[in-house]
Amino acid sequence: MTTTALLSCGGTLVFLLAAGGALRTPAAEPGPSLEPSWRIVVDSRPFSTPRQAAVAENDIDWQGRDARRMNACTESFAALELRRYLCRLARINPASSQAFPFASPESARASPAIYLSNLERDHVDARVASVIQALNLGSRLKSPGAFALARYGRNLYVIGRDRVGTLYGVYHFLEMQGVRWYAPGAVGEVIPSATRWALPKETVVQEPAFLTRGFWVYENRGSREFLLWMARNRLNLWTMLYPEHAFMKKLGIQLTVGGHQHFEMFLNPTDEYIFNHPLFPGDEHKPSDPYPPDRQEFKGDSDGNGKLSYFEARPEWYGLREGKRVSFRTSKGQGGVKRGEVNLNPCTSNRDMVAELSRRLVAELAGGSWRAADTLNFWALDAGRWCECGRCTALGTPTDRLLLLVNYVRAAIRNAFEAGRLQRNVRIWFPIYSETLAPPTRPLPADFDYENCLGIYFPITRCYVHYLDDPGCTEYNAYRWKCFLDWQADRGHYKGQLFAGEYFNISRWRSLPAIYPRIMSHDIPLYYQHGVRHLHYMHVYTGLLGPKRLNNYLLAKLLWNAQADVAPLLDEYFPAFYATAGPRMKQLYERLEYGMSPITQWKQGPNGFRHRVANDLDPLFPEDHLRLSAHRPAMNDGVDLEESVAALADCRRIMGDLLAKPWPKPLMERLREDDRNVWYGYNTVSLYFGFAQAILAKRAGDMEGARRFYRATLPFAEALRAETGILRTADGPENYKNGLEASGIQAAWQKFGQSLGM
Repeated sequence: MTTTALLSCGGTLVFLLAAGGALRTPAAEPGPSLEPSWRIVVDSRPFSTPRQAAVAENDIDWQGRDARRMNACTESFAALELRRYLCRLARINPASSQAFPFASPESARASPAIYLSNLERDHVDARVASVIQALNLGSRLKSPGAFALARYGRNLYVIGRDRVGTLYGVYHFLEMQGVRWYAPGAVGEVIPSATRWALPKETVVQEPAFLTRGFWVYENRGSREFLLWMARNRLNLWTMLYPEHAFMKKLGIQLTVGGHQHFEMFLNPTDEYIFNHPLFPGDEHKPSDPYPPDRQEFKGDSDGNGKLSYFEARPEWYGLREGKRVSFRTSKGQGGVKRGEVNLNPCTSNRDMVAELSRRLVAELAGGSWRAADTLNFWALDAGRWCECGRCTALGTPTDRLLLLVNYVRAAIRNAFEAGRLQRNVRIWFPIYSETLAPPTRPLPADFDYENCLGIYFPITRCYVHYLDDPGCTEYNAYRWKCFLDWQADRGHYKGQLFAGEYFNISRWRSLPAIYPRIMSHDIPLYYQHGVRHLHYMHVYTGLLGPKRLNNYLLAKLLWNAQADVAPLLDEYFPAFYATAGPRMKQLYERLEYGMSPITQWKQGPNGFRHRVANDLDPLFPEDHLRLSAHRPAMNDGVDLEESVAALADCRRIMGDLLAKPWPKPLMERLREDDRNVWYGYNTVSLYFGFAQAILAKRAGDMEGARRFYRATLPFAEALRAETGILRTADGPENYKNGLEASGIQAAWQKFGQSLGM
């Protein structure tokens, strides 16, 4: 692509391209002039106009009982999106022009026109029906979100498998015109100037490689801008905790809920017991207790406050450890767990506990705060221990026990759905993670609902220097890849689908600028080749992305097409997003990816640098993956601290050179955001490198060297202390106030300085 000029237009970068240089998909060819007389034909009934239908999401029942209005809303919104961007391509103000007028199927007689429709409409226009039949789209569009673009005569037909497929087809057509959505908001858009259509050479039929595509977060983060960016890039999974549920439904986004909180939410040991316990006087005003008392376990009101907590009423529901019933930690208090004790899951062999858990969970899905959720993440305590009672241990490993619990909960959901108490079929996603990373050791129940219970493989503490299946990564990935293979349907007792839950931003990263083009281009197709059809990652950033925006863009492209060639995507990205700064930014991204790749070795696990520094452990570098200086073992060869510092220093030099030049305002905004992220990464790894040298010098008895190295860390620490904005984009920002605290070594660093009298 040859850029001849760069203008600012409403905060969006607009590229004026030399003839033939506009971004095009391979299946496109120059078409007729981009005339504003083209009509956009959409059926907005029962609404009066497409504009009314497109914003009517809050007046629609999105549980599947209002199909006509759902179709009209999403497809009319697609029509508005199409018109908005066509006007901008043609440099026409969409608010003050009659360009690209809307038409109903009944009134659309003149050509040329763009028809929007889908296979799930109960009635389609005769012209659309003839195209569907002629192209056999009823058989060819199989998956949710699939679409076809077809040229017939002077008209173009965008036909989805469903309403969301129509929306995706519109976005694909706009991408054919060169539109790109690299990041949320106007500053993330690229819109070329166009004078002619880019039309498909032949019928385009596309469907997603992965059925579930998106992000897992446990808090309300995000915005309309971010959700629109997701839809425009054909991502379809977000948290139900974002309150605009109808808006997300309009965009075809699935709403998910849950996580590690189920036991605390429904069986909180410190909450007051809600039933009239038969062995306790004074709670007769409460509903009758449906569960028989355990006279042997019951100890009564042990704290003497005149009422029973759940743990006091039902100690037998909680885990047994070393012969004693123990509850679990809660956000409201410690429950029965003292500081330093293990976090123990409830007694999952106790059928009354399981019944009460399921009853309350179903009630929450049916009419509580989870009533909009499509899927439920049903997880046990985060890295918790499991009950040691005889009945529980007889059930098998933690994985065996979790799957039995999942089966019971899913049966409760199914029964409620079939009885009409629950208005939708909620699927369960369970974790293949930590203590349940190994597959089950026993056959699952005969009635296990494989269709609606999916296991999410979480390769916790995986390495991002190496591909997931790299046999040379024996310290990290080899075991995790073996566990994945052992879960394959033909290798063990589990016969269902697998979901991949990656960690491109696990909370330990604290918003550091780690990027993964090399890893994504290998590992996402790898998952697909092994039958995975659902993938998300934790816990996406939604602001101050900097170079991390590329992670999300490539994720979207690879989840839609697992065979996508990443190299041309990158070749397009840098000149499109950075104009003439593109070549230098490409160098920066390559060095940044290399320098940040050992982030697992810095941040996670008992051998992670952060943990070993915080706990004053020796040796400081126990693994081949990470050393202070360049180290080249035959296996587990990683990127060492000295090499990361050099790579991030290169990034700093590139940013310094670029920011010294005058750029148009939108591009300068992008570069400054990148620079802020690069500084954060550079200061963090420089602090680690300098502090490691100080620690090693002191351990060797070189106190003067320790002081010298420690003194060198001071500017990096102060710069990190000043960085607070990026931390607000991280997972759980209430846990760390600034970059120094987020480094994970602040307390150790301060204590060390005090020991040196500094």
